[in-house]
Amino acid sequence: MDRDGRVIQAYLREATGADVILVKDGKEYRFPVSRLSEADRAYVTDWMEYRLPKQVETAGGKSFPQLSDKELETAPYLSLELVEKTVFDFTNQERKTNGVKALQKYEELSSVARVHSKDMCLRGFFSHQNPDGDGPTERARKAEFPGLAKSPDGKPRPGLSENIARVGRYSSIRQSTREEKIVRRRIGWQSEVMLARQIVRGLLDSPEHKKNMLDPTKAYQGVGIYVFREHVFVTQNFF
Repeated sequence: MDRDGRVIQAYLREATGADVILVKDGKEYRFPVSRLSEADRAYVTDWMEYRLPKQVETAGGKSFPQLSDKELETAPYLSLELVEKTVFDFTNQERKTNGVKALQKYEELSSVARVHSKDMCLRGFFSHQNPDGDGPTERARKAEFPGLAKSPDGKPRPGLSENIARVGRYSSIRQSTREEKIVRRRIGWQSEVMLARQIVRGLLDSPEHKKNMLDPTKAYQGVGIYVFREHVFVTQNFF
């Protein structure tokens, strides 16, 4: 890696879109992508694109084309905390509509969900089972999720159930053409509430996901969001 004219002999461990994590002599170093050389920025982009599908499928089955770096610069700030909270609230609203008791927040459960969303992005898979063969309950056990030993309400509970989704940060692209060539694209960015609504509606369109959301035997919900470029990875755990 080349940074500020200095060559750093290190290997790339992780890229989050805004930063990279490099490892040199067993130590980790975090650098902004913007401060890397042009060649290294291109390498980081290729590194991430190799791990992500060329198009990301939403919970509702739609697909979203990739955006350029210049287009991504027009994206407004996105509060992942607000997206998570709104997905949580919309899910409880749906339960109330169907006469099912609302789920309680369990922060440790949200942490388990966030780890899986990030893992799906960084390791390039989309599944309830990670490349190590671990499903939701096994991942929670390895993370030492305390609910598996004793739930907050003191009731014995089976393992975790899970919903996952992938959506785009934007809702529309308007293209301007000249002589049959695209000269400009206008991006319609989604707000936190719009994203949460799309996520929940998409999950409700799936019978299995809807069953998880309305399961009366579950008492707790954890939502974890991870974003890379225009891709939004979602994990929703129930316990």
